[in-house]
Amino acid sequence: MASLNTLRTRGGIIVSIVIGIALLAFLLTDLMTSGSTLMNANKAKVGEIDGESIGYITYSNQLDKLTQISQIMAGKDALSPEEQDQVNQLTWESLILENAYLPGFEILGTGVSEGEQIDMVSGVYISPVISGLFVNRETQRFDPTLLKAFIDNIEVDQTGQSAMLWNYMKEQMLSERAMSKYVALVSAGQYVADFEIEQALENSNKDYNARYVTLNYASIPDSTVEISASEIRNFYNAHPSMFRQSASRDIEYVMFELLPSDDDKAAAEKQVNELAEEFANAENPMQFATLNSQEKTDTRYYKESELPGDLAILAFGSGDTKMVGPTLNGNIYTISRVADMRDLPDSIGARHILLPITETQRADSIVAALKAGADFVALSDEFSQDPNARQRGGDLGMFTPDVMIPEFSAACIEANPGDIFSVKTSYGIHVVQLMRKTQPVRKAQIATITYRIEPSEATQQEVYGRASKFISEGAGSYENFVKAAADNAVIKRIARIRNTDRAVRGMENSRELVRWAFTGEKGDVSSIMDVDGSYVIAAITEAREDGIATEEQVAADIRNILILKKKAAMLGEKLQGNSLEEIAVANGVKVGTIDSLNFNTFYVPDLGAEQKLIGAVCGGAQPQTLSKPIDDITGVYKIEVSGVVPTENESEADAKVRLEAMSEVYLTERITHTLSMIADVKDYRVKFF
Repeated sequence: MASLNTLRTRGGIIVSIVIGIALLAFLLTDLMTSGSTLMNANKAKVGEIDGESIGYITYSNQLDKLTQISQIMAGKDALSPEEQDQVNQLTWESLILENAYLPGFEILGTGVSEGEQIDMVSGVYISPVISGLFVNRETQRFDPTLLKAFIDNIEVDQTGQSAMLWNYMKEQMLSERAMSKYVALVSAGQYVADFEIEQALENSNKDYNARYVTLNYASIPDSTVEISASEIRNFYNAHPSMFRQSASRDIEYVMFELLPSDDDKAAAEKQVNELAEEFANAENPMQFATLNSQEKTDTRYYKESELPGDLAILAFGSGDTKMVGPTLNGNIYTISRVADMRDLPDSIGARHILLPITETQRADSIVAALKAGADFVALSDEFSQDPNARQRGGDLGMFTPDVMIPEFSAACIEANPGDIFSVKTSYGIHVVQLMRKTQPVRKAQIATITYRIEPSEATQQEVYGRASKFISEGAGSYENFVKAAADNAVIKRIARIRNTDRAVRGMENSRELVRWAFTGEKGDVSSIMDVDGSYVIAAITEAREDGIATEEQVAADIRNILILKKKAAMLGEKLQGNSLEEIAVANGVKVGTIDSLNFNTFYVPDLGAEQKLIGAVCGGAQPQTLSKPIDDITGVYKIEVSGVVPTENESEADAKVRLEAMSEVYLTERITHTLSMIADVKDYRVKFF
């Protein structure tokens, strides 16, 4: 498996390239929908892509495949929850690519031919999937010899992992090339017209000075503005596109935190003190710590400068201190002793020839041959099973002892520069020549026991009892939930969950709660759920589906919009007069000034990002003439442009470059949005995964 070391260190590049170039993730957060409940005919469907149902088994098979690929890349037997979430998303994106985009590219004629496939690996235009992965560590450039060595190793890799990785890379190469061709095709139709450049120069090369009077919306209380139900309904019917939404759930929840009681803390203190007494007298501190610590014991060696103050004194001080602790930090006790002191090098340089674990006799023969003067590079090239190191004559470079497998590092530490020896590890038999070793320095191995204060069974029963009392009173309806919260004096918390969320914000490992929210209906109250060691009970207060929100769901938002509109009209009536000074006196405000405002400005000093104001000053208002009222973000303005100053802020060439760059950004957004809308993606995974 040494042949996979380079891929593991650079494995993230594949995901970066495919997700980054293939656009196609493609704003999925705006396209998700929750689908139907688990109890109907769609219960085995995790989504829809371009009108096709994606079944549970189809998704699971792809998820298993990509999980295995990710484990190989990371060199792990299991992924962390965060890594698994990334694989879940990558699985969904790969199915969108496979079911919606690639078939369309084939019809369009932008598919990838057999000749292109060969060129991506060995031609002029190497795929970025390949060129970004097989990189020489010294030159930091694509190295075709590393690619060849990996491909050559596929047949001898009996685990089949190399073949699996290669097949995956080929899939990603095809996807990346097809998408790149499509983007290039659309990009070829983009250009900046001459009149656009002329207009850009007109806008950029003038600075404007202006005077203004403003009245803030906050000067009129919301309570004084009446909005009728019919006004809300008319606005809703006239602007449906404003209320497009993705699926989400609003919940209220109460949490009964499972924390250690005072009795639990006292019991833990007694237990830790007894443990500390035994630890102080233990003959083998590291062994004792390994057997008694609740967390994995660190066995590495550290210099004095690498240890925190109390441990540095413990290991390198006068010797008066034999043990540090018990020390309480939060709910965790630690107790530390020096387990060992050694003179160790900071870094080691070596080269090796890796052989199968069964070839002991060949290893002995190679060791003898090398000691007799044989060429290490030639023997590495002929026999080593580590193609990455083989490309450098077996050289592993300089490394710290703790980055290598323990047996390998221990053998190197005991050897002297120039020594040739063999050592067995889980990778096989290594024939090693130690090349370099820094001057040994004094290092300490610290044995540390970690003891976490946990709630006792009695505490758990007490807290669960309070949660049970709440659910007996609050079950059945949201009204019961609210009453139970008030009667039991517990705090209700709120959260909005999108169907792409893996957890409720602020609560790790709350996937069960998210899944429940999307399989229930508005008004449902959950059972007691164990979330991060606490008991949670939730109620669904709003259920939003993908599409246009209902009038009821957006009524409050519409009300706020209409209130601002009416306030703008009311303030506009107050901004009447023959001059800014007259208007200012009538309203008890001052006349303000704006200096050197440019059409490309996004922020007005002292006023903020008032875009309508900027547009009016730089393009809409006549000089020395009072404008009409301008309703913007914070209030309503009346302005008078007092001067226009020609400038040379931008050349024609600069304007063209800027507009072309903006055009490319806009193009990417439009491609993303259009392809995603056409694919009509519906995501129901939240109910299953």
